[in-house]
Amino acid sequence: MAVAISTLLPQCRIELPGIAEPVLTSKLYQVIRQFYWESEAYKYTYDNGLDWTINVPAVPAPTPGTDIPAKFIVKRVDTIKYDAGGDSWDETIPFKTRDELDRENRDWRSETGTSPSAWTNDNEGAARIIPIPTATVTTGLLIRSVIVPIFTAVADTLPDFLYYEHEATLKAGILGQLMEQPGKDWFNPQMASKYQNAFGLGVIKAKSRAEADFGQPKDVMAYGGL
Repeated sequence: MAVAISTLLPQCRIELPGIAEPVLTSKLYQVIRQFYWESEAYKYTYDNGLDWTINVPAVPAPTPGTDIPAKFIVKRVDTIKYDAGGDSWDETIPFKTRDELDRENRDWRSETGTSPSAWTNDNEGAARIIPIPTATVTTGLLIRSVIVPIFTAVADTLPDFLYYEHEATLKAGILGQLMEQPGKDWFNPQMASKYQNAFGLGVIKAKSRAEADFGQPKDVMAYGGL
């Protein structure tokens, strides 16, 4: 099931007197992208195994609409699983920092082999697997990544569980950012501050829940003392 992001528009429009539709929809796209980028709330296991390709150390990129949903991009790789047969992916490849790899083997950047031992991020943040494969393993990699929507139409959709769980936070982000615009009919600094705080807290809660793999999130508490 999926929910069109246009569902948010009437909820926001009623609190923004006189707002032009292009202004509201532009902010809708921006806040949705910002929320999922900052919270990392959408971790997606690719729909297909990808090839571990001979002489290519980089983790293969997914194809939107085939491996990941259309109109989404990868922010970062989260986990990589491997199977030489390309069907069960029961081996999780451990992540290691470049410093850890340097301590273990100074030649890891050029090391070759037939089975992955680790993955890391290079100087530009791109994921790569160690060692460099000496033969292609077809559909040998099953990857989960943090993905972020890049919506351009109000008919674009989010999975219902991701929409309804974060609906109030997304609304707060839209209203908070628009209500802080001086000189507009909808300018309301007091409410803008309230909504911005709610949006920030929503990002924190969503990130905590995602880090717990959608299990029990860590408590988020504001405490002012006795």
